[in-house]
Amino acid sequence: MSIEWMVPVGQTRPITMALHSVAADIRIRPGCLACSVATDITNRSVVRYTEDWSTEQDLRERVRSDSFAHLVTLMEDAAQPPRIEFTLRHETRGLDFVEEIRLSPM
Repeated sequence: MSIEWMVPVGQTRPITMALHSVAADIRIRPGCLACSVATDITNRSVVRYTEDWSTEQDLRERVRSDSFAHLVTLMEDAAQPPRIEFTLRHETRGLDFVEEIRLSPM
């Protein structure tokens, strides 16, 4: 999963701090292979957040989790909607993947 925010320069630090907090909690979860936060302020302020999971089922459980709601809140509070991408085995999906998982019964 990767999320990319276009952030006004003065707001880069608050979002990266919030994402580092999320990342610290996620890294210790079973199935999490990696979690990172990166910024690029060369042309515009871009904040990237990524999570890598060992299986698609692990990713699906992550999206169903209560802690995923914190990421959703950060996305909803953004001045510009971020780009979210889920790279699955045979396809790449967007927000529709989140809706599918969160609305479907376990």
